[in-house]
Amino acid sequence: MKKVISIIAVVLAALVCDLALTYNNFIVRSDRFVKNDFEITQCKHPEKVWDKVFFGNSVVISAYDEDNSTSGYVNLGLDYGVVTDLWEMIKKHHINIGSDLVIGLNYLTLYDEFDTNPTYIWHKDIYVPYAYFERDRFYPIITDGFDKILKGESPWPMSYLPQEKHVYHGAMSERALADSMAKYAELYFNQPLEKFQKNMDALDKVICYCSENNIRVRVVWMPWNTGIEQPQLLRAVRAEAENVLKKHNVETLDLETQLPPECFYDTGHLNYDTGTPKFMEIIDNWL
Repeated sequence: MKKVISIIAVVLAALVCDLALTYNNFIVRSDRFVKNDFEITQCKHPEKVWDKVFFGNSVVISAYDEDNSTSGYVNLGLDYGVVTDLWEMIKKHHINIGSDLVIGLNYLTLYDEFDTNPTYIWHKDIYVPYAYFERDRFYPIITDGFDKILKGESPWPMSYLPQEKHVYHGAMSERALADSMAKYAELYFNQPLEKFQKNMDALDKVICYCSENNIRVRVVWMPWNTGIEQPQLLRAVRAEAENVLKKHNVETLDLETQLPPECFYDTGHLNYDTGTPKFMEIIDNWL
């Protein structure tokens, strides 16, 4: 019986330690690791509750300039952000939203099979140890550290500060833009609407959560480069999402066709020098 109790105690202790590592932001607080977009946001905003949050994918990163905003929203743009990511963050308590949530939507924010960053912490299953989940970042430091000690050098890796999310300057050439559209057409533009249903369900869940927790939720349809014809799929995906938004009477701002082509780096990312300021003129007043 004592052996059983001892084994249970060890397992519980291991679980507690693993939960502590998962939620204490060890990597976020250290400058010895290359951080993902979510960790960069956490590093910039270490507070427990983010009162106002603007979530989206990389188009939100490059469009919403929180440092020069008067509205006070945290830029929770993720390079590979989809609505299921937002729901997982909320459900697993990796973020706590205070009073306001704005969701920047486009077709990729709703695509179920969009590429993701495997280091996002909500991808960690409860049964997977934190050290194993972060093995690609921990193990090189350990092995390199031993090598450096043997050479008489400091075992600590270099500092990776400051770290910022990627924004876009200038604009793609017409040839590069055409190649990009061809690639997108092959990967995304011929998908059935069934490939967007998990994110539609997550959108519904996020809105319901906000309603239950007295959080105002709004949606922005993010800009599309009006110099490029919009594929039919994008309109179909938007119509599907608007059914969810109308069901809950969610306030929306349509900026999809409001900016001229010279504001863009490519199909949806704004040029940070010219497009972002124009976007901010519109969005800050609305926010």
